[in-house]
Amino acid sequence: MAILRGELIALRPVVPKDRECRQRLGFHAEIERGYGVLRESGPMTEEEADAWYAGLVETGADATNATWVIEAAGELAGVAFLHSIREVDAKARFAIGLLSPDLLGRGYGTEATRLVLEHAFGLMSLHRVDLRVLEFNENTIAMYRRCGFVEEGRERDSCRMGQYWYDDVIMGILDHEFLSGPVSRP
Repeated sequence: MAILRGELIALRPVVPKDRECRQRLGFHAEIERGYGVLRESGPMTEEEADAWYAGLVETGADATNATWVIEAAGELAGVAFLHSIREVDAKARFAIGLLSPDLLGRGYGTEATRLVLEHAFGLMSLHRVDLRVLEFNENTIAMYRRCGFVEEGRERDSCRMGQYWYDDVIMGILDHEFLSGPVSRP
């Protein structure tokens, strides 16, 4: 797995110390809601941290995925994935998550997204990268647009949280769109 470096962050493989850092970060209701999960803010148990770490190691070992830890200031800040990689169609699906509200709004997600897209359309020679994001996640949708993604459609009422239903916004970007820009820079 290639280590991708930007000005603010590095994307690298998961290492054992990430497990402890993830547990220290705990759960945050705002972050979890963005993933489509209703959960109170609070600590992460040893078992949950073990499962998180094991899941990242397993995902990283799967040839249909590319998995990175987002590292900022020497610490775990989040994760980024290209998953469902289909070489025959030269496409993959992107997912990213920062793990604490304190890490939002610093440009980490934007830089990580751009680094992954550079890798996807460069070294991996992909033609298309797409993603799904919940409709209420307006800041994230705006960030994806700044990185060149365009809305392609919606999967209506695809996520139920409590008594409410939310759409998944489907966004995509093609290699020539990313490589030719212009993509706004912060």
